[in-house]
Amino acid sequence: MALSSWNTLFSEFGDVMDNGDGEWCPVASLADLSPDTPLEVIVEDTVVILLKVDGEVVAYQGLCPHQFARLAQGYVAAGSIHCPQHKACFDLRDGVCGPGWMLPALRQYTLRVDAAGTVALASPLSTKRPSI
Repeated sequence: MALSSWNTLFSEFGDVMDNGDGEWCPVASLADLSPDTPLEVIVEDTVVILLKVDGEVVAYQGLCPHQFARLAQGYVAAGSIHCPQHKACFDLRDGVCGPGWMLPALRQYTLRVDAAGTVALASPLSTKRPSI
């Protein structure tokens, strides 16, 4: 599944779910994700990328903070995603920008994976708090 719009996701995964601990927007299946290829989805008019990192699913903002290039068009190497435009890299464990660039860390979004393997983002989108 490449670039997905909300309409496609709505029909494929259903409506926003509310099961008592907030609403969740289904965006992908675990089968759609790989460790070396970002999956781009659009949620609430926001471009988000999903990847598997060390066996865990992560969700980050999908646009480079430098000139807003689509990170899904970049490449993944050595645990980082590299911007397709200027090759700035961001660590996929925490979103922090690599050496040589003074850019903010990528926003990481809250997600969960259910027993059926459906990946869902918190709705409205919420960022994970950085660990201290």
